[in-house]
Amino acid sequence: MAGNFQGWLIKFGNVQLPNSFLLADGWESTPNQRVEIDAYRDANVLLHRETAANFKTKIKLNIRDMTLDERTAFNNVIGLASLPEEDNRQRRVSVTYWNDETLQYASGIFYMSDTTYGIHRLDDNKNDIEYNAFTLTLTEY
Repeated sequence: MAGNFQGWLIKFGNVQLPNSFLLADGWESTPNQRVEIDAYRDANVLLHRETAANFKTKIKLNIRDMTLDERTAFNNVIGLASLPEEDNRQRRVSVTYWNDETLQYASGIFYMSDTTYGIHRLDDNKNDIEYNAFTLTLTEY
């Protein structure tokens, strides 16, 4: 099965996010999360569960610190995967990712949650910003 891995972890649309954007230990995934539709215990206290047929994945990307130019390149990669929607309110992106449970690549539509960005330093001479590392969280629809 190791032959399935092609050296990258995530693509936004058809564009591979360079691994160099990730911190060491920068990838966390909870693949194929089961969604419980209904659960109950019968008169014999046996548990009965109804689970949805489709599973959902959650991905956390711990992104390294970067300059304004690097952040622009990073945003461009994500922007290419954005799906059309009214006013871009949902932050829906098309993603292909390494599924750590099946050890194969999978694709889906993900919601990109609110992200907090911190600035480490401003460079007045170069008109540049140095951003701190941040975490990008994606949850499959």
